[in-house]
Amino acid sequence: MSTITIQVENNSVLNGLKKILSVMEGVTIISSKKSVTDQDRLNATSLKAIKDVKAGKTHKASSADDLLNQCLY
Repeated sequence: MSTITIQVENNSVLNGLKKILSVMEGVTIISSKKSVTDQDRLNATSLKAIKDVKAGKTHKASSADDLLNQCLY
């Protein structure tokens, strides 16, 4: 027995694909699940923070006191 995982990008073809596979002898659909993306899990603030870090928009502090001084002044 072999197992194949198929990732479907276009959900409009999913029902047709399931129908085709279900009538094939010896083929069983084990499970179908929607993959979770960052857009699904994270709110807008978190996504912006990730984007800022990737763009290098960060601050560095040498100590906790230095961090507080940067934030307060």
